[in-house]
Amino acid sequence: MTQKIFSKITIVFTLFITIAIMGLLIWEYYNGGVSGHHFLKRKDMPFISNWWGLILLPLVTFLSLKRIGKGINYNPELSNQHLIKHHLLPFLIAVLFAILIVVFSSTGNSEISYFMFLALFIVALFIPIYKSEYFLGFILGLSYSFGGALPVIIAIVLTTIFYLIFNYIRPIFIFIGNKISKK
Repeated sequence: MTQKIFSKITIVFTLFITIAIMGLLIWEYYNGGVSGHHFLKRKDMPFISNWWGLILLPLVTFLSLKRIGKGINYNPELSNQHLIKHHLLPFLIAVLFAILIVVFSSTGNSEISYFMFLALFIVALFIPIYKSEYFLGFILGLSYSFGGALPVIIAIVLTTIFYLIFNYIRPIFIFIGNKISKK
């Protein structure tokens, strides 16, 4: 894959997300009004309308794909398997994980979705889930159920925490493990 092809994919996927969120918001508008969400499902917390998704989801999609594009090795000797393994698969895993959180949360299995959410902090010790592929997939997986703004805010906070865990906490565990294994 060339950089020019990936740039076209970025534009097409961003347009797809824009049309999809626009369609969802139009459907909501004509079927009871565009909804929104309170932080932590508490009425005393700020209310965020799903209209924000029309701005945030395409913007986050475009910026995430641009960031992913910078990390791609456009070496013609590498096959598309590399692209699939290192970029597409993490994105799809994050989408699926977020959808499972939504499904468990909305079907009354909040304990499972809560456990899955907490498990991310453990996973962050072993896998760099702060990367843009995971970030974008997580946001898109949550956006149908939680709107466009709330998943972006949540993902920004989580991504920052996961970056710190992987790059600063993980090395401490590796250092301690190396010291223990040398004894």
